[in-house]
Amino acid sequence: METDELYRELQRHLDRMPVPFPATESGVELRILKHLFTPEEARLALCLSAIPEPLEAIRRRAGRMAIEELRQALERMAEKGSIQKAPGKGGPLYGKSPLVLGMYEAQVDRLTPEFERDMRAYLDEKFGAALLATQTPQMRTAPVNKSIEVERAVAQYDDIRAYVEGHPGPFAALNCICRQGKDLTGEPCRQTKERRNCLVLGAAAMVTMDRGISVEVTKEGMLALLEQADREGLVLQPQNTQEPIFVCCCCGCCCGVLTSAKKLPRPAYLFQTDFVAEVDRDACQICGACAPRCQMDAIASGDEPAAVAEERCIGCGLCVTSCPSGALRLRKKEGTKPPPGNMRALYTTMFQERFGRLGTVAAVAGRLVGRKF
Repeated sequence: METDELYRELQRHLDRMPVPFPATESGVELRILKHLFTPEEARLALCLSAIPEPLEAIRRRAGRMAIEELRQALERMAEKGSIQKAPGKGGPLYGKSPLVLGMYEAQVDRLTPEFERDMRAYLDEKFGAALLATQTPQMRTAPVNKSIEVERAVAQYDDIRAYVEGHPGPFAALNCICRQGKDLTGEPCRQTKERRNCLVLGAAAMVTMDRGISVEVTKEGMLALLEQADREGLVLQPQNTQEPIFVCCCCGCCCGVLTSAKKLPRPAYLFQTDFVAEVDRDACQICGACAPRCQMDAIASGDEPAAVAEERCIGCGLCVTSCPSGALRLRKKEGTKPPPGNMRALYTTMFQERFGRLGTVAAVAGRLVGRKF
């Protein structure tokens, strides 16, 4: 198979996942794949399924490759972050990985300027819009600390501080891949000097610590990082589940999701969020403190009381915690629904929404007889 044809086949294979991996006119997605896979690794990745599988299942598709040779190759690819590896009862399981959240984030601490420039180009040309177009996104927006009235009943997944306080741990922090990429291309973050503010909990914390890409923090340390995020005007974006395993502290100048959404006229409708900000115009002191805090350009202030553009507001609460007069508050949206229970439920939901009920049934039936999907 010619090299570009091989990588095009891999692009199509990766596009058959809950998270899209669309083709572009420029072919930048092929350059990204060439950063991540050698031709031999690309051929092997074509044997992998979205749900991690044991070596024997993969070997049946890998031709005459010896089992030990296959294991070593998959281990190298997992170490590079180009595929996923999961624990199994009979040994490790291996599967294909989405670009986000997956292969891109796995490049933390080894990201190159060339990869970052290609990634930004892909976000701008096709991937950002495709990522935001998913009906159920991978992340949700949670209000920052102290922005929700204490008397209001709030689900734990919408109160990240309470979620962390009740979590058994362990906890870890790793470098933010988005800010690392911006640093590499000479565009350092304008919002914070902190870099180790990608926060992970539980099994995710153990995996990242085992790989040497995160450092363990105490529960108090993680709560302090959440407080710092509020002070510095960072949006909290946990995994879109009732039991999130990570919390990203995002800004409108570095985060791929936020920067892509900011370019659109009505970004609020692309985010999973239960709240929207509103202003008591009579109480507003016209101090202008709220507008610079908004990462989505949703607040206008000047000589008149502040005004919120609801089609841009993602309910992060940063404006609320900066308002000295208490004129701003978060209002719970009507008709909100709880997120999926856990990561497996999240990706199952995303797959069903992309490929429909029949596509999901066909994928499950194929897996039962040993076919990849």
